[in-house]
Amino acid sequence: MKHVRALLLSAALLLPLRSADACLWDNDTLKEESLNHKDVADVVRGRILKHSPAFYEQKLAYTLPMLEQPDARPERFDDVAVAYEKLGRIPEAIATIEAKEKRFPGLYTTQANLGTFHAHAGDFPRALEHLRRAIAINPEAHFGREKYQVQAIEYLMRLKEDPTLVQKEEFLGLSIDAREASFVLNEKRKLRSSAPTLPKDVLEGLAGMIRFGSGEKSPHLWFSLGNALAWHGHKHLALRALRRAELNGHPLAAEYADLLMSPVREYNPDNEDLSWQDVAAKFDAEWKQGQAWVAQQQRKEEALLAKGKKKQVFGY
Repeated sequence: MKHVRALLLSAALLLPLRSADACLWDNDTLKEESLNHKDVADVVRGRILKHSPAFYEQKLAYTLPMLEQPDARPERFDDVAVAYEKLGRIPEAIATIEAKEKRFPGLYTTQANLGTFHAHAGDFPRALEHLRRAIAINPEAHFGREKYQVQAIEYLMRLKEDPTLVQKEEFLGLSIDAREASFVLNEKRKLRSSAPTLPKDVLEGLAGMIRFGSGEKSPHLWFSLGNALAWHGHKHLALRALRRAELNGHPLAAEYADLLMSPVREYNPDNEDLSWQDVAAKFDAEWKQGQAWVAQQQRKEEALLAKGKKKQVFGY
């Protein structure tokens, strides 16, 4: 077990730290800013709607000329900048948002996107500077999601200084002593009741960072989401999030998932021999189905774009 954990830890430490689990703001997130519990369930099942590179290439071609118009709207700059970012053209994304700041100074969305772009570029101090400005302008925008971005970036900075931190804490500040988790049976074979008080928006905030940002490949974000779901009592969803954390290299995810399954085994004797590997295989198949749904949605978008229905697809 220790040998396996060491291998997993090594894999986790090789993951690029530039992915700061950040969230973007453009016309798409304006339409879908709020997430509910069903959306969280969709996220952990792989139904994470992401647009294709072809979508963003066409969005750039469609939107760039609008920036030259005297009546250009500030949100069109965000749409262009996010399209650049999604295509990996981060310097151009930053330049677009800086041009927006000169033309429309002091907007929350400008600071939020600049923070995200600098985070993805690996400049964490500058990312924090802009994200904190965004929070100061509008603390409740994105349903408070920026505060979780800040926590995630601060955690990644500490992790860079101390790679063993992944074994000691997660970025929400929850205890990662699995023996004390609320989903572990106590000495009397009952569930523990000492769950911490978490913000009401934590599940939607973390799921939103995965759905709208770059958190899908982050072992830390998935692990924290799984932990938070478990504390909230959503154990089946928590197991799915922990599986994503495990696949992305978090060294504690499998151990946590196995502990989370202990009440299932305890209260249903038919599941006594149920292994985490068996359950994980079912989750992987479910995730594959979710990703197939995403690909189907992308094909629908691309078909509409091929028919010239850009306004219908882009929303402006």
